[in-house]
Amino acid sequence: MITLRGVTKTFTTAGGTTTAVDDVDLHVERGAVQGIIGFSGAGKSTLVRTVNLLERPDSGSVVVDGEELTTLPERELRARRAKIGMIFQHFNLLENLTAAQNVELALRVAGAPKAGRAAKVARSLAVVDLSDKADAYPSKLSGGQKQRVAIARALANEPSVLLCDEPTSAVDPQTTITVLQYLKEVNERLGITIVLVTHQMNVVKALAGDVAVMESGRVVEHLRLDGSPLAPRSEIARFLLDDEIRLAPVDHGRTEPDAVVPPRAPVSLDRLEAVVERG
Repeated sequence: MITLRGVTKTFTTAGGTTTAVDDVDLHVERGAVQGIIGFSGAGKSTLVRTVNLLERPDSGSVVVDGEELTTLPERELRARRAKIGMIFQHFNLLENLTAAQNVELALRVAGAPKAGRAAKVARSLAVVDLSDKADAYPSKLSGGQKQRVAIARALANEPSVLLCDEPTSAVDPQTTITVLQYLKEVNERLGITIVLVTHQMNVVKALAGDVAVMESGRVVEHLRLDGSPLAPRSEIARFLLDDEIRLAPVDHGRTEPDAVVPPRAPVSLDRLEAVVERG
């Protein structure tokens, strides 16, 4: 369904050139849920954006549903992108549009005929149980409802692939479960292939069948999440899987505020979401 071969993406700034994605190979079977996990700056968000060429790789091959996207003319690429839905961490809803209008916007951008838009909007909102919020503006919706509108918008063009870039990072734990449940239903009921980017191991373990672990722009390990015991080989994977929080001892003899000390042993990111300071 999705095959990346030798994908590399660099960015040039005033400070020099940074390689965000470094010669990555990745294959995702049709109907699968593929997790991509790593720390901030690992390159996972850049990698997922190469799947629909929102970030065009400097080199490498991007094949989606049997078609090489990097060789398509811009007009054809836009048409293919309509079948690759995407949801983001911060919803990206337009505040001056209702939930239904936000969903319809995806259809308008894709050039869908006006006559069929209303029915597609209604179906998409029904999938995420938000039919009763069709006329509500984002300011009247909870964080979870906003993300469900974003999912409905991504589904409006009946995609075969759904890219999810940190979809639960901006919501609370209870809402995270709700969002993941809807993604699970989208995958199983509609057969949509999902690529899920996150830094939270508990999120990816709840939904994905395979997880690619990224560090410094490269995929350093794959873990199969099939219920069998996990035996990570890389240090980064062991760090992410660890379920303990360990803090360095405090030196009470200091008279000035302590700097934040990195833990000496692995700490789980899915439970450690705050910086510990002493003032």
